[in-house]
Amino acid sequence: MKVLDIFSWVSAKEISLEQLERIFTDCKSGIFCKEFTVLLDLPDNAAEHILACKKQLQNEGKKAAYILKGENTIAVIGYRE
Repeated sequence: MKVLDIFSWVSAKEISLEQLERIFTDCKSGIFCKEFTVLLDLPDNAAEHILACKKQLQNEGKKAAYILKGENTIAVIGYRE
């Protein structure tokens, strides 16, 4: 699996792109973080900008994963298996 894109809505001071990638890859390896949730399916409360990211990634032949902090989607990860 290779992470190709990260769309983030939090400042790099709060959480870096590298940390977001690590949260995602750890989750795919079975290591979970209590503070964040990683979903492979579109979150129920997905806003328009999240849907736009998903569509862009799908158009490029990539899969999308979503990192949530509480109820809020903070990042979309574009990847290929």
